[in-house]
Amino acid sequence: MNDQTLLELAALTLAAGGEVAKNTWLNQLHVPLEAVLAGDAALTANQRGRLRYLFSDYEWMLANKVAVQDQAAPAEQGVGWRYQNAKATIALAWLQAGAATAVTQSQSGTAHLEIRRGYGMRGLDDILDFAVPAPTAKKLETQKLDLLEWAQAQLPAPQAE
Repeated sequence: MNDQTLLELAALTLAAGGEVAKNTWLNQLHVPLEAVLAGDAALTANQRGRLRYLFSDYEWMLANKVAVQDQAAPAEQGVGWRYQNAKATIALAWLQAGAATAVTQSQSGTAHLEIRRGYGMRGLDDILDFAVPAPTAKKLETQKLDLLEWAQAQLPAPQAE
């Protein structure tokens, strides 16, 4: 995956965590913001390895697939749109199939909705993570809001490319 694509998808993931999370990661990685904005960012192997842990294993695999697709046929809406669209499409399919979910609060006040697809073996679960507003998370936790209805209303509508 090219570094610029990786940074764009990482920025998308970090944006969900808020400014504090984004600034913390960029400062720790010493990635020059000017290079990122200019499209000339290059990462060391160490930086690339650390960014990888912003994603679940499944999201990392999905990011790689999307990056390859984008190199072959760039999406008019951009690689970030393609990644979010793919993630939403998969999440809706998992929810319709009865995937397990959990809502957790982060230190930044943002809540995370985790959709987990298990295969009956420890360590092989696939996970998709979505940042959600804290009030919505509370409703999701208390089952007052149907998760599938919420997902269909709130996740980007899957679209053909």
